[in-house]
Order: sequence, then structure tokens, then C-alpha cells
Amino acid sequence: MIGFSHPLRRPDLLAALPVCLLAGLLFDSSAAGQTRQAPLSLRLVPKEIRLWEAGATQRFLLLGRYADGLERDLTSQAALSVTDPAVARLDREGKVAAVARGAATLTAAVKGLRAGAEINVTAAGGTRPFSFGREIGGILTKKGCNASDCHGSVKGKGGFKLSANALYPKEDYQWIVEGGVYQVLSPEPAGERQPRIDLKDPEKSLLLAKATLALPHGGGARLNPDSRDYLAILDWIREGADYGQEHDGTAARIRSLEILPRLVTLESGGTSQLIVMAHLSDGRREDLTDQVLYASNDSSLVEVSERGLVTGMQTGETAVVVRAAGQAASMGVAVIADPLPDYPEIPRRNTIDEFVFAKLRRLNILPSELSSDEEFLRRVCLDLTGTLPPPQRVREYLEDPDPGKRDRLIEVLLDSPEYVDYWTYRLADLFRVAMYSTGKLKNTRMYWEWIRDAVARNRPYDRIARERIGAQGYDGPSRHYYRLGGELPLPANMMAEQVRVFLGRRLDCAQCHNHPYERWSQDQFWGLAAFFGRISRIGQLGMDMIIIDDPAGHGQFGQGEQVIHPRTRQLVEPRFLDGRPLPEEQRTDLRMKLAEWITAHPYFAEAAVNRFWGYFFGRGLVDPVDDFRLTNPPSHPGLLRALAKDFRERGHDLKHLVRQIVQSRTYQLSGATNPGNRNDRVNFSRALPRPLDAEVVLDAISQVTGINEDFHHWDPGREPAGTRAINLVWPDVVPSHFLELHGRPNRQMIPERRAEASLGQALHRLVGETYTRKLSAEGGRLDRLLREQTSDGQVIEELYLSALSRFPAPGEKQELQQALASALSRREALEDLTWAIIATAEFASNH
Repeated sequence: MIGFSHPLRRPDLLAALPVCLLAGLLFDSSAAGQTRQAPLSLRLVPKEIRLWEAGATQRFLLLGRYADGLERDLTSQAALSVTDPAVARLDREGKVAAVARGAATLTAAVKGLRAGAEINVTAAGGTRPFSFGREIGGILTKKGCNASDCHGSVKGKGGFKLSANALYPKEDYQWIVEGGVYQVLSPEPAGERQPRIDLKDPEKSLLLAKATLALPHGGGARLNPDSRDYLAILDWIREGADYGQEHDGTAARIRSLEILPRLVTLESGGTSQLIVMAHLSDGRREDLTDQVLYASNDSSLVEVSERGLVTGMQTGETAVVVRAAGQAASMGVAVIADPLPDYPEIPRRNTIDEFVFAKLRRLNILPSELSSDEEFLRRVCLDLTGTLPPPQRVREYLEDPDPGKRDRLIEVLLDSPEYVDYWTYRLADLFRVAMYSTGKLKNTRMYWEWIRDAVARNRPYDRIARERIGAQGYDGPSRHYYRLGGELPLPANMMAEQVRVFLGRRLDCAQCHNHPYERWSQDQFWGLAAFFGRISRIGQLGMDMIIIDDPAGHGQFGQGEQVIHPRTRQLVEPRFLDGRPLPEEQRTDLRMKLAEWITAHPYFAEAAVNRFWGYFFGRGLVDPVDDFRLTNPPSHPGLLRALAKDFRERGHDLKHLVRQIVQSRTYQLSGATNPGNRNDRVNFSRALPRPLDAEVVLDAISQVTGINEDFHHWDPGREPAGTRAINLVWPDVVPSHFLELHGRPNRQMIPERRAEASLGQALHRLVGETYTRKLSAEGGRLDRLLREQTSDGQVIEELYLSALSRFPAPGEKQELQQALASALSRREALEDLTWAIIATAEFASNH
């Protein structure tokens, strides 16, 4: 625990100080929330200012770093100068403005410190060609007119439809110039077409009249008649409402947005200006700070003004989303409490720790201490093998003085048969291995054995993905596509699942229309779905059915599905997510071509490391793990990129990734909290308790009690004696009241396990057969200990070690021994003790 008392917070001292002196001690100039110390260093952002034409401007920030580790926006306090006013000058808004070709230096000074930035003006004449998408689309985006809750929604508003964020400027131009009501399932507009502009009387254009409330407008006033944006639209209409240059490579278009500074940390009430830079297709950068739409994901934590000024409201962390014409970006903003004095240096083991602990330092959060050997042993055994360590192994591990024993244990577990069992179960769950997938019988043992072989051989994950996506013939992964009855899954459904599993994106909303919140279009969705349009089957309706991509096209051998665009009613050709069509000469093996593209895409490695990270921490760097989107940014973007890069360079080696994670100090932190991280659930400052999967809990109960579960099938039959729940090949035909109560998914869709406690679980814990039969059964652990006349103290230790991987605390053991000594029936009392242990949250969770 770290605590401190600031001398200036004493009421008697505060009362004795003059107001002017107090203000000087507590604040730097007028900047709210800044500490009394002078900055240690300064830097200008951006560090290089490049202007491409006379009159072009660039906003900049002066950031000061303080002893508490924070950077604060000191721009308003700086003394500014430009070395050569003939090249560039400072305008009335404090921005650098280009005057003529040449080079100069911008200098900023605060409290005796200086920082500089280079200014380069590379052109001094000419005008930029007009582009409807960039100019008019940019204004509509900045004003929120094409937001998802306004005209950018699926059907638009008030009979007027725009593409979200001006993603599709040609369509926007058509709706504005020609009018019409948008239809989801038809490219033809409905009703009488009413243009939104009036070329004969431009001031009466609906586009302007409604936005200025000259006519009633449900969206309120969006433009001021005296504003630059209003006049820009009016001039465009007056000049004939031309579309301007096409985005054919000659007109510069926005490729991406960059938000500066990349990290913002504020105290409550503190402010910081953002700068938004556009990276253009011709290689230039342009300041768009005043031409974008800003939105906070949580305005109770962080507010952001129309001009990009961020204000911290209360402690917490959220994202600010920035939207420009055709592009969007987001960045994280944290609001912290009083900085900790003398923040300690935290030991770090690998790249994971570098990123996690650097962010915790920035957020003023002290991580928990390293976990105890007992905590680590149980946690890593469950995470790597889904199995509790036996009591004797717990004793041996805890007695081992070797400082390298954690790494040795990790290697033993990674090379164990239990590791193969557990990660076969994990991937079989993700890949939906089941007898009745969506209600249709299929031969899944071959599928399960393919997964097990891949895990046992540590087959590269990109190869696993390619084999699963592009599977043909009669082998393990091809059974993913097989259904008894001959029908095949719909191409749209097959594609959406593969993209969600292997790219971490949910495209489903784009199936019927352009995605209302993300950049995915309906055309992109169906272009990807077309890769599954030739999937067919050969053979009679039975287990020997062969799956192929029919090279001659749809349906020659079996029941393929022509991919028809639901809106245009046209046959869709296979196109990658970037819009590039697959060349005709390469269309003999469509799904394998898609598989190769998916596994080579940067999204693939990011999605993989994020999903596996989630297995070990209970949440992903992006959470949910398969929901990458603009408004759900990663908690640690740099770490995600670093892990993905390493994963690719290591040949998509899953064991290497897993080893990195469990060797990190981040993973090995204790679950015990300190005052600073008690409420942190997203920055990995401590181990969070994670409910065990239903199958793992059931196996653990069997292991502690020493009584195996007896699994029966729906049809006559049963699993071999000793079969564990995680080893069930066909879990959907093995009924289990316990597993259903504890959230076992049916694998008819991508599993989303829900671990919320329920009344059914509580009742089953009290009277369910899983507990009652196993506790009193002959031949179990307790029965053996009684027959061996083991002492009460030894029984207590045995139960604690087997279930919790720790010895009972001295107070626990003493109280339990006293209770057992006074019990009328020793057996019943020990059965009650066993039940009490396996019914605890400590037992049913990993922590």
C-alpha cells in the first residue's frame, strides 16, 4: 500500500497562504489540474510540420512532461516564434500558416525550457482540385448528418439517405442531386425523387434550408448561414453541383487518420487538445483537426468539444472516436486520480510486461504483488491443462527452493498429454465439433481427431486455419461442412463464421445492408460469401460424402448455393475484403484462395493472439475477443501489435504464444488488490477470478472426490469409464444436467460461454447428484482416507491440496479440527467438509 499526505492540503496552512501565492504553488499558469512542479521536458507535436501549399495551416501542441510521469498540454502558456516569417507565420488562431516555399523552425518556450519543430513549405501556389466526397462529404460528416443515428442509418431519416461517414460518395451524390427514398432490398429508389439541391435558387436547397432550420428539421440546426461550411455548400450548388475529380489515383484521398497525441492521460478537470492528421493517397499529410466529428464513448468520463478539446470528468478510461469523410479512428483517454509519489520500478520479464506496466505507470495504477507459489501452481495448471495438480505434486512444488521452478513447471505442462487434451477441447469448442451441428448429423470424430493431431504436433495456427477454411475431400476439417441430408450451410453463414473466428470481425450486419456502425459494406459481405458459392458434395447421403469446390461452377456434382446479391439480384463474383476480385484463372479452388488471403492478412494474427490472450485473462485486449471494431478499441494497442508481429515471425506457433503469456509477470500477478487497482478490470493490474468452464468444473469435482463421471448418450451407449468432460467428442449427444446448468454451449453457433451464477446452480449444489453421489460413493478419495484411518488434520490437508492447491491457513485448520471432533458422525462431517470446499467460489474459479 502506498499513501502520502500532501502538506499543502492541511487546512491551517492553506488558510495562511495568500491567494496569489497558493495559485502559483498549485498550478502552472491557468491550466486546471496541473501540479505545482515545473515540467521536466517539452516536446512539440507534430515534430515536423510539412505544408504543401500557400495558405495551408497546421495546428500543433506543446506537451510538457512532469515528475509524476504525466504529459500536460502547455500550448496556451507557451511563448512561440518562427525563425523565418517569409516562409511561415503564426495566424490568429495560433496555427502555423504557409507563406512561401522554404524551411523554418517553430520554437516554443515555457519556464526556461524550449522545444522546436521543423517547418517545411514545399509548394507555394496552385489550388487543390475539388472532390465532392472530400469537400461536401467531409462537411456532412463533421456535422453528424451522416451519423448512424441520422441520415447515415440503414434507411436514412426523413426520406433522405446518406452513407455513414461519406464512405460511398457516389451514392451520396446521387441521393443529394437526384433525390429518392432508399430501399434495403432494391437498388431502385422508392417514391417520387426530390433533389436536395436547387440549382435555380441555391439558397432554397433542402440540403441548406433544413440544416439551418429555415424549414423544419428533426435533426435540429446543423449549419449557421454565416459559417464557412454553409458557404462552401452554397458555392458548390451555385457552381453547378459538380461531382469533381474521381478517386482514380490523380485526386488525393484520405487513406487513414492519425490522432495526436497517441496517448492522453488527464486529471479530473484537466484538458488536452487533439490534433487529427489525414494521411493522403499521394503521400502528403494534412491537418483535419477542425474538419472532423469527435465523439466520446463515455461522456461521463471524458467530454470532447467540436474542436477536439478533451476534458477529463471523472476517473476512468474510455475512447474518443474521430470521423472524417470515408475514414474514422479512435484513441484512448484516461482520467486518473492524484499521481502516486515515488512510483516503484516494477520488474519485467518480457514484452508483455513492458507494455502493461508502462500503461499502469501512466494510469497511476500500482500492480499487485507477484502471486504466491500456491496461486501460480493452481492457475497455470488449470490454464494449460484444465486439470488440478494432485496433492503430492503440490507438496513437491511448494517445497522446491529452485527460483526457476515456475519456468520448469510451464515446460512440463506444455509437453504433457493433459495439455493436448485440454487444447483439443478448446479448439473443438471454437470449431464447433459436435454430432448435430445445426440439427444435422455429421461424422465429427474425424474432425476431432484432426484437431487433436494438430495440437499434439503444435501445427502452425495459420496452417490449421487454411485447412479448416479450404477443406476438401474426405478428411477431418471437411466434416465441418458436411450435413446428413445433402444440404450444405449457406455461403453467407459459412463466410461470416470464418471471418469471425479467424479475423475477429463480425460482418453479419452487412448481410442485408451496409453496416450502420462500421466500414463494412453489403458488397464486401457478399463478395466474401461468393468464395463459398461452389462448395458441393459428391457421393450418396452417408458418412462417406466428399466435399469439394466444384471447378465447373455451381451444382454440377451436388447442392451448391449460387451467391446472389440480395439488393441487386446479380450473381456475385468472389472479392476480397479490400474489393479486389479474384482473377478468373485462379477460381479453381475458391476457399483455399480465401484461406491464403485470410492467414496473410494482419487481422489474422491480431485476432489469434487476442483470442488466446482471452483464455488466460478472462478478457481480451479487445473484448469481446471476436468483436474488433472502431468503437471497441484494444486496451493496449501497442501490445496487440507487438504480439501479432511476434506471432507471425514465429510461424504462428501457438505454444510459443502461450509460453510468452504464462511466463510474463503480468500473468503471474496476485489476485490480491491494493487501493489503486481495486476497481481496475481492464488493464491487467491483478489477476481477476475467472469462472471455470462447466466441463473443467465437473472434471475437477470428479478429481477431488475420486469418483469419475458416468456419461451416457442419448441413444443406447455410454462413454468409456474414466472419460473426462473435456474429452467428449460429441458433447451434444451426452446429456448432463450439471453441464447445462453451468453454461455448456450446444456448439450450433460460435460458443459464447456465460458463467453467471443461477438459482439452478445453487439448488444443484445443494441436492444435485453430481455432489451427493460423489461425496458418499465407495472407492472415492474420502472413502479411501477413512479406510486408511487418516487423521482429521491430514484429511483436511488432503482435501485442501486436492481442491485448492494450498494448505489450510492455521486458523482454518484449527476451527475445522474442532468441528470434526465434536461431530456425531465423522464420515458425514467429512462429507460436509468436502462439499463445503467444492461448493466455494474459490474452487469453481481460476484466480
